[in-house]
Amino acid sequence: MWAYNSCMFKEHYEKVIIACGFMFIFVNLGLASTAFSVHQPYIVAIPGVGDTGGSLILSVRTFTSLVSMLFVDRYYEALDVRRGVFLMCVSVCIGFIVFSMATSLPLFMFGAIFMGFGYGMGGAVAMTFLANRWFASGIGSAVGIGAMGSGVASILMPLLVVRIIDASSLSTAFLVEAGIALAIGLVVYALIRNRPSDLGLEPFESKSAAKARRVHEMLPASRGERVLLMVAIVLVGIFCCCGMTYLSVLATSTGYDSVFAALLVSIAGTTMTISKFVAGKLFDRLGAPRASLIMFSIAFVGFFLCCFANLGIEPMMVVGAVAVGSGLTLGTVGLSVWSIDLSDPATRTKQIKNFQVAYAFGGFIANTLPGIVKDIVGSYVVSYAAMVVFILVAAFVILRFYRKFEKSA
Repeated sequence: MWAYNSCMFKEHYEKVIIACGFMFIFVNLGLASTAFSVHQPYIVAIPGVGDTGGSLILSVRTFTSLVSMLFVDRYYEALDVRRGVFLMCVSVCIGFIVFSMATSLPLFMFGAIFMGFGYGMGGAVAMTFLANRWFASGIGSAVGIGAMGSGVASILMPLLVVRIIDASSLSTAFLVEAGIALAIGLVVYALIRNRPSDLGLEPFESKSAAKARRVHEMLPASRGERVLLMVAIVLVGIFCCCGMTYLSVLATSTGYDSVFAALLVSIAGTTMTISKFVAGKLFDRLGAPRASLIMFSIAFVGFFLCCFANLGIEPMMVVGAVAVGSGLTLGTVGLSVWSIDLSDPATRTKQIKNFQVAYAFGGFIANTLPGIVKDIVGSYVVSYAAMVVFILVAAFVILRFYRKFEKSA
């Protein structure tokens, strides 16, 4: 009986891989970035840190993640996914331990370096590698469910962190998060396998996909076309990272109260978490071009409505937040599927890295420019209007690339 159950468990190990992806993304993206904003009010209140120091801590984390992505392909070639992801969970753990001891800005910035490594090399890239190896079909769903880990972290962790801080201290909260990161890392290391062949299996393929098997190939594209595609991915990184980060301040700067602004962020975050699952299903059932068009259209509607924040129409802003949150799944599910679809199998690892680096560079721009634009023109609305243009350009380039270079047999 035990042997039978073990066999059944082994045959469905792709589900374990998805669960592992969910867990390490919960740590390396969720704890290190998505849910981290809950700490900011407490960190900036520390003497010698302040608002400028708080921004510097985030900038160090973002810059470190961007630089680390330049070497992510070599990192996983050397360690493979199992050991590589585990070490990145450990890196996040170390970051929280350093934060728990920090009483000055330099030590917080040192801890942010470890967070940046975990975020840059231990999240989306690893999930994309695993999905490409373990799934012959259903890649979008696999990535979508795994990517939900960061959204769940953004919902659960703020509640836990605030309660721990109120009951004890910020330092204790950091130590608890360090323990969570390490514990999850150990579970992932115990369960994850680099390839189906490690267990004597083949990549998972659904019965319906097997019956309608479709060989996906891309025709050779010129260097110029590839560069243009990377520019489009940078634009995706800009609007995906800008949309959530500045939604609250967009609302408060146009006359809405802070409670409503926080509600908008909560709505967008919850919608984004749910939409990762939905978007994954769309990519699998409709194909990447059609699903991309739908998600780009939703993102366009969301950012377009945000451009009218000055009108003070709360229902419109709620609809905008829902659409923005849904559209931001292009930065997770869309990016992973595109990086697999639009790359040559011989150089896929490098291409996945290039997509992630381009996206991260866009995120770096998004974390920098809107505040500067606000100081110059006096409004965040201008930045959201720019995002509308970026969405249209990115959609045109990516969908055109599919039409021009996709070959099916």
